[in-house]
Amino acid sequence: MPELLLHFAIPFALVAPVLGIRRALLAGFIAILPDIDALMYIHRSVTHSIPLLMIPATLFVVVFWKAGKGSRTVAACTLSLLSHPILDLFQSPTPILYPLSQYSYHLSVKMNALISEKIVPEVAVRVSFETTNFSRFQTLDAPIFTDVGFVISLLLMIFPTINRIANILHHTSLYKQPDLCKEQLGKTIDVSGAGKLQNDHLDPGPSFSKDDVTIIIPTLNEEKAIGRVIHEVREQGFKNILVVDGYSSDRTVEIAKELGAKVVHQLGHGKAMAVKTGLELAKTPWVLVMDGDGTYDPRSIDKMLEVAVERGYDEVIGYRMDRENIPLLHRFGNSVISYLISLLMGHRIKDPCSGIYLLRRDFAKQCEITSTGFDVEAEIVCQVIAHGKVAEVPVRYRRRIGESKLRTWSEGLRILLTAIKISWLYNPVFLLGSLASILAVPGAALTLWQLYLRFVYGAGAWSLEVSWLALFLLVVGLQGFTMATLALMLKRMERRIVQSLKNS
Repeated sequence: MPELLLHFAIPFALVAPVLGIRRALLAGFIAILPDIDALMYIHRSVTHSIPLLMIPATLFVVVFWKAGKGSRTVAACTLSLLSHPILDLFQSPTPILYPLSQYSYHLSVKMNALISEKIVPEVAVRVSFETTNFSRFQTLDAPIFTDVGFVISLLLMIFPTINRIANILHHTSLYKQPDLCKEQLGKTIDVSGAGKLQNDHLDPGPSFSKDDVTIIIPTLNEEKAIGRVIHEVREQGFKNILVVDGYSSDRTVEIAKELGAKVVHQLGHGKAMAVKTGLELAKTPWVLVMDGDGTYDPRSIDKMLEVAVERGYDEVIGYRMDRENIPLLHRFGNSVISYLISLLMGHRIKDPCSGIYLLRRDFAKQCEITSTGFDVEAEIVCQVIAHGKVAEVPVRYRRRIGESKLRTWSEGLRILLTAIKISWLYNPVFLLGSLASILAVPGAALTLWQLYLRFVYGAGAWSLEVSWLALFLLVVGLQGFTMATLALMLKRMERRIVQSLKNS
């Protein structure tokens, strides 16, 4: 069976970036509950059976769902509990299907590489089973942790903890500045509770005109949908419609011109260049970018404007509520990207790849758009998190009209790489701190271990080579923490300078 610390560390590392350290600790402790059988002399068929564990877990979820509180925490804790027998399945025979099956199963997955003139990978997957022995055990060898598992568990727990501490220190220093308020920290705020979507128009306020908004619609062979999109936008009272075409080979441009929209051809290729072209040509204080495939309902624009104008956000993202209209693979990829961006930037973003978002033009023109494809949304939102304020509001999402241009795997990988690049540029504390931890934590552990061997068992027990390696890792890791601290100080200075320039 996996050691107890590893059972705790894996759910902790997965939950902490999303729900915070305190809820991650709760999920970690719940994940190790099945190992109470070692203390209570309960047979593993009760504590390591998915069907039996689902009974209390389902009751727990139903009770809290009816109460309407803590649904995300309950779901995380439930999955953490069920992860225990799944992890055991890879280590030892586990009665994971009891009482549906009287057998204990063991799954072995190994991969080797035979290196000679060529590198030949060898993958072995083996499922074995044996009849479950229901006799009570008298003793149980249950490791708390092993040498390798200890280092892995420590790394899994320290990454989200360092990120959380860095964000607390960063925000605490900004709270003390008299010219900054909490709303100005670039914090992602979910304002989905601001009111349900209505068919009636929302009044953005007497001091605001819809003529102050340019609707930018990037297109590429969207003749089946562009007419409907422009017609719906005009129905909402928006006149400044800018169609940025990527050299369509169908009637997209002709239809858009017939409906009175201004049409320009983008510079370069790719969606990012279309967005960049539109931002350069827009003259209004606000710009709204929306896809031209008919997936987004323009009736949501009023609500986004209301939130942006009244609360002073630099970007408002339309969070897609009708998730069933998103292809399953895209839905999974969006969740992975959302999780990574939230982790790297230190702020929760639910839908960074949404194709409808409102931008303050002055702020948008300051953004450095270096992407060329569908990763432009991720690049913009990361820069807004770093230097401005971003919010998300719920919008309706419909099935697209026509064929999709998104290449799922290549564009998904590009978005992930863009998120890492932007994190290096605008949130280096987390990356440097993580890299430092990868070196410093094993270095510190090996150093303590060698000192223990030296002073407990004598000079013949420790290894000079291992000690030098541990010292090297520790020193380089500490240098990484020093660089992370300097990066944090420079970022604070940069924010103060930018704020001073805004106020001058």
